Amino acid sequence: MNFIKNIKAIAIIFFITLIFTQGKAEVKIAFVEMDRVMRESLVGKSVLQQLDKLDKANKNKYIENRKKLSLKKDKVNSQKNILSKEEFEKKVIALNKEFENFKKEGNKKVNDLRSKRNKAMKKILDELNIVLSEYSNKNELTFIIDQKNIIIGRSDLDVTNEILKQLDAKIKKIKLN
Repeated sequence: MNFIKNIKAIAIIFFITLIFTQGKAEVKIAFVEMDRVMRESLVGKSVLQQLDKLDKANKNKYIENRKKLSLKKDKVNSQKNILSKEEFEKKVIALNKEFENFKKEGNKKVNDLRSKRNKAMKKILDELNIVLSEYSNKNELTFIIDQKNIIIGRSDLDVTNEILKQLDAKIKKIKLN
């Protein structure tokens, strides 16, 4: 009889322990559309507008310089029969150097724009990580997962709008240097 009571007591203690540890082991998950946060946040829109403006200015300057070089090339070609061979070759060499400089300048502008974009995105992601960390701690979340890595999930687990609001409240604009 004592043996049965001991087994009952052990079973009850085991189930109570199991219930309490299972409650503590609950995993809370949320997901965020990171691409949407980057596109629709105030800081993301600001960076995209600034990058677009710089890109358009670079393209306009590129087109203008290309036209100038094309005109110079036509002018040199039209003087081929008028100039001596040495003078013509000097002008062709000078024109080729201008084309090389034009190409280097274009590559430099593209790399500069890419660098500015990367720096701005890093700043945004740093701030976003802080927001996500604070949100996770406040709501006792175990994981926050990027939505593009989820095939299907309950819509109530999507916290994108809340994260957008918090990011907009924290940072509104980043200036590209």
